Amino acid sequence: MRKFTSFLFGVVLGAAAGVVAASLVSDDKVKEVKDKIKSNPNVEDLKEKYDNGTEILKNQLASFPKNVEDDSELKDFDDIVIDDSESAEADGKSAAESASDLENAEKDEDDKAADDAPAAPTAE
Repeated sequence: MRKFTSFLFGVVLGAAAGVVAASLVSDDKVKEVKDKIKSNPNVEDLKEKYDNGTEILKNQLASFPKNVEDDSELKDFDDIVIDDSESAEADGKSAAESASDLENAEKDEDDKAADDAPAAPTAE
């Protein structure tokens, strides 16, 4: 609580000092200082460098590719099956178990739609 009181006292004291300093300086003096800052060649050079840097940054950001809404490329990675039958046999897992694991793997949406569709009647 003591630190908070000290902080609050400092804020009040700083604000009071700022008000007193602002009242002592005339408007003409403030305008003169602003004009000196605007006409300073170092400030002009810094402003030009800042503007050039922001323009370069805008161009770089604009050259990045846009977000991809189509995730079909990502789904292609789900279709990759790695044949690890040699390592599975070394672990004591038979090829039949590996094959059954692949049969029970998650099906694609296209496969599910084909399985859910009613079978076509056969012509006899």
